Amino acid sequence: MITNHHAHTRFSDGIGEPYEYVKQALQQGVSAYAFSDHAPIPLDGIGSMPVSILEEYSSTIAGLQEEFSGRIQLYKSLEVDYLPGLMSVESPHIVAAELDFTVGAVHYVDRLPDGTPWSFQRPEPVFGEGIRTIFGNDARKMVERYYGLVREMVTMHPPHIVAHLDRIKKRNVRQTYWDEGADWYIRAVEETLEAIQGAGCILEVNTRGLYLGEWEDTYPSAWIVERAHRRGIRLQVNSDAHRSEHITGGFARAYRILQDAGAEAVWIYNGENFTAIPLPGWD
Repeated sequence: MITNHHAHTRFSDGIGEPYEYVKQALQQGVSAYAFSDHAPIPLDGIGSMPVSILEEYSSTIAGLQEEFSGRIQLYKSLEVDYLPGLMSVESPHIVAAELDFTVGAVHYVDRLPDGTPWSFQRPEPVFGEGIRTIFGNDARKMVERYYGLVREMVTMHPPHIVAHLDRIKKRNVRQTYWDEGADWYIRAVEETLEAIQGAGCILEVNTRGLYLGEWEDTYPSAWIVERAHRRGIRLQVNSDAHRSEHITGGFARAYRILQDAGAEAVWIYNGENFTAIPLPGWD
């Protein structure tokens, strides 16, 4: 069974209609597929899904579930940003959406001096500006704040799935800002894995960096996947697709990483809860 529990469409920052993703999923041999567009965020200046189209999102997915019944399992989810005091998987509009499960993420780490929420995913010069103005030009403070927010999310408002754990490294390809082999960084990761383990969340192995050429590794990196597996944290492989052709992008590499880590199963949603299945074969 090939599954994907994390993907986007035109309802947030993806390209294309949900129908196109289902057709591609079938062509790529996917047996269970979940839509998890970015949830509406109650902040100005962020181009997320408006609350007003959540009903259309739900009805569109319901229609596809009926149309493709018996051919592919389709599920409704949202990628929910954790914003302290503002938003979590327990926010009223998230609960009201009656999701099958939630994908939790941290993308925003505090605010720029003008009040704009700062996303570590933004390219230069915005990325560097955030480190300089919010964290006194200390990348370590920024990174530790990020992992602290992830730990806060899983401890206080745990999602079912934790998205792209070390995506904080996206702009650190050449170790420009910090050394990912440093003791303090490994300690921050280990403390976060401990929190995920304690909360019982599933950790996704996200392949977006592979098929976009951002990294030659997954989010999180293979060494983190191995440590997560040693802790008994449940794992699954997702592509975080924003285009229909990327639904299974990078999966072969991700499954090899899981095999090398000693994992024998991935956890998938079956319509009622999450269950383990053997690692699928992948040529």
